[in-house]
Amino acid sequence: MSNLSIEAQALRQRISRYFQPTREELDQILKLEFQFVQLLDVVLRLYPLDAQTQEAIAYLEESRTWAGLSVKRGQQIGYQPSDYPPHSDILATDSESVESAFDVVHNTILSRCMPNREMDLALARLDDAKAALNLGASR
Repeated sequence: MSNLSIEAQALRQRISRYFQPTREELDQILKLEFQFVQLLDVVLRLYPLDAQTQEAIAYLEESRTWAGLSVKRGQQIGYQPSDYPPHSDILATDSESVESAFDVVHNTILSRCMPNREMDLALARLDDAKAALNLGASR
C-alpha cells in the first residue's frame, strides 16, 4: 500500500484528483487495456513502422492513458460529454481489419469510461490515430 499518512493521502487525492482505484475500476481499466493491446497488435502487423505508424501509436498510447484516467477520476458532476455515438456492431469474422479494431476500442471507451473530459480526450486521440493512418475520422 502507501507509506503516506492518512492526512497526506487525503491531501494528495485533493490536489492531484488521483484516487486509489477500486477493484471494479481496475477491472474496467484492464478491459480497456486489453482492447488497446489488440488494436496495437493489428496496427503493427498491417502497417510498416514508418513515421505515420509511429504517430498513430503515440496517439493510441495517449488515448489509452486518457481512458484509464477517465475511469479513475469518475463522472464529473454536470459534465456534458461530446456526442460520440457507438459504432455499429462488429462481426467476429472481421476482427482482423484495422477499421473494426478501431471501432471495438471506440465502443469499449464509450461503454467503460466515465462521462468526463478525459473520456472526450481519449476519443479525440483515437480519432487522431485513425487519421494518422489515413483511415478517416471515426465520428
